[in-house]
Amino acid sequence: MSKTALLVIDVQPEWYGPGTDTYKHFPNFVEHLTLLLSRCRANGTRIIHVRAKYDTSPEATSEYTKWHREFRRLNPGKPLDLSGDPLPCAKELDDGSEPVFVKPTFNAFLGTGLHQYLQDQGIEKVILAGLITSVCVQMTANEAFMRGYEVGVVSEACADRSAERHDAAKLLYGGYVWHDLPVASI
Repeated sequence: MSKTALLVIDVQPEWYGPGTDTYKHFPNFVEHLTLLLSRCRANGTRIIHVRAKYDTSPEATSEYTKWHREFRRLNPGKPLDLSGDPLPCAKELDDGSEPVFVKPTFNAFLGTGLHQYLQDQGIEKVILAGLITSVCVQMTANEAFMRGYEVGVVSEACADRSAERHDAAKLLYGGYVWHDLPVASI
């Protein structure tokens, strides 16, 4: 059984679709992600879907909601109320073989049980793809690295609000805490 898992991060309509910067700057994202998923399904790599859904209700008191106020102050107009729904290209298989973890923060390991799941499955290497390269993909990659996983990011199956932000994340962390992997290598 494979000791590698693909984490598909936040491929949701709030982050990618007509009218979004990610759509404008990364028009081939869906094509690259679709190919990556196809290759992983064919070669037996475990696929895990991670989706963002933040509890923004006024009653929310979880330790995972403390960041909302400061985020809104720093980023007026950026969404926190998310559907948690995937884009069609990132829908898990109907057979239950691809688990979905819903995360309350930018980091897929916090508040989700993802680490325990990976440990239970004997996963040693994680490969990440999805949205947004410099935020949720990067924060998840950093956490995976800190937890001792070998980490790869398929940057051509990621997108960001600009090519400059995407490239900056690759420049800062690619080869430092994660390997940049081409789709063709999977």
